[in-house]
Amino acid sequence: MVKANLIEYVVIVAYLAFMLITGVAFRKFIHNFADYFRSGCRGTWWLVGASIFMFSFSAWTFTGAAGVAYLSGISVAVIFIANALGYLINCVWTAPLFRQMRAITFPEVIRERFNTSTQQLYVWLGVVPGIFMAGLTLWGVAVFASAVFGFNIQAVIFVLGLVVLVYSTIGGSWSVMATDFLQALILMPLAVLVCFLSLKSIGGFDGLLVEIERQNLPDLLSFVDSRPDSQFTSGWIAAMFVFVILSYNSLGSALKYFSCKDGREARKAAGLAAGLMLLGSLLWFLPPIVAKLQFSESVEALKAQGIKNPAEASYAVISLLLLPKGLAGLIVVAMFSATMSSLDSQLNQFAAILTQDIYKPFVRPKASHREMFLVGQLASLGTGLLIIGAALYLSLREGQGLFDYMMKFGSLLGTPMIVPMFLVLFIRKAPVWSGVISICCAFGVSFLGWRGEWSYQASVFSIVAAGTLSFLLTLPFWRASSTTYQEKVEAFYRKMHTPVDFEKEVGQANDESQLRIVGFVSLSIGVFISLLALLPNPVEGRLQILFVSLCVIGFGGAMLTIAYRRKKRKEGRDGARSPEGVSR
Repeated sequence: MVKANLIEYVVIVAYLAFMLITGVAFRKFIHNFADYFRSGCRGTWWLVGASIFMFSFSAWTFTGAAGVAYLSGISVAVIFIANALGYLINCVWTAPLFRQMRAITFPEVIRERFNTSTQQLYVWLGVVPGIFMAGLTLWGVAVFASAVFGFNIQAVIFVLGLVVLVYSTIGGSWSVMATDFLQALILMPLAVLVCFLSLKSIGGFDGLLVEIERQNLPDLLSFVDSRPDSQFTSGWIAAMFVFVILSYNSLGSALKYFSCKDGREARKAAGLAAGLMLLGSLLWFLPPIVAKLQFSESVEALKAQGIKNPAEASYAVISLLLLPKGLAGLIVVAMFSATMSSLDSQLNQFAAILTQDIYKPFVRPKASHREMFLVGQLASLGTGLLIIGAALYLSLREGQGLFDYMMKFGSLLGTPMIVPMFLVLFIRKAPVWSGVISICCAFGVSFLGWRGEWSYQASVFSIVAAGTLSFLLTLPFWRASSTTYQEKVEAFYRKMHTPVDFEKEVGQANDESQLRIVGFVSLSIGVFISLLALLPNPVEGRLQILFVSLCVIGFGGAMLTIAYRRKKRKEGRDGARSPEGVSR
């Protein structure tokens, strides 16, 4: 699409440098193992919420999912609308409960509710496929960068994976959350701009409707695709909502909120993630649809450049055709942001599991905090290398596109794991082996679906039904459980429903420090983006660059202002408590 020049390289290198600097800056917040993997439970709602939002998607959204929007229309947005609903339910109900589990890893929660055997089953069934899914995420952004600049896919995988590995290993969960916030701050204004320019190019919504009618493509703006060979039926939509709601409200999603200060902050973080996800679902898929109507020749021409599925580059094509000079590098940065935010969170989680749920109980039960911290860093390093290897392996394979891979692995590998973890939120009196039985039965059905090439909805509904029924059939055996186990289960739910007292359980907050560091880096990034307006562009193009930069600068300035005011208020309160203040 574009021959990379010095400006694009400078933008990309500067972005990667900013991410590394942020990771190093947050290194000072890490004092122990808990700080490294759950930010010491001091994460502010806006930092955690932005991180949760960014974790929920990757460059796959702008490649695989955008390719589906290009070919089949708005139906794919159902996935992200379902995500928004899942987070909204978190906000209303489950987010405070998840934070109040007071754990470091998800398998740790499983051990407390069931036993070590069930915990280890989740460890190995979660980490191994999870590394492959993370590799799929990294592969997705490499496809995008290849379409934009003609970069070598394997080189992009290696460089980007290495950067994520470095800052995640240095700064742990603190750097993960901070970089995720900054990446959201870059991505969303750019997504707004691309969507606006796309609609403008076709004459607004009225022009879009006219062009759809002229080309006889009425299903492009219909969530249910009426074409006989389409997979996007009402059954597919129902299955997607079932899968997402179960997934986002199962114990497996609890770890998203472990870094929050308390249940109230967790609720606000979930609300922020829900709002951003709903906005994203409205912004991300109109550009590929416009590309189908306006620029299909440019998209299809990518076949001659070796792109196997050119529809997956449709977002890249329309972005480069409409954005002003200087923003070509920034659109790649936005895609890098989407991928890195997903990768760093997964890398941190997998490393925490390997350290907390494998190394400590089976290798060194009496390991010191320092030893656990060092092992956690080594686990981060090893996990990152495995993810890079998985992405390289996928990039060399022929066959299915990104969307097909994601749907297949999500339904057949993910669904069996979430069913019992959702049910235990409602059902307390389940025997110790109920989770294992449910998973085994669900995986049996999943295996049949894999071999039989079932549709997405058939896979989801069959697996959920098998997992639910088998779990319910174990309930009569609760009475045979030992008194010790029943007391353990009661203690688990009692803790989950007990609000967190932040000052007593955690200690002093560092909100102002978070605001200052993120605000300063945001301000620096915004100023850097504004320099792109000096490039030779029409006035309209310069204004578009300034729109993106001012959004970032505005947020950075607001954070620094809030941090300054909070510091002044705190100094005022401290002064009032001093002897002089009391006498006055």
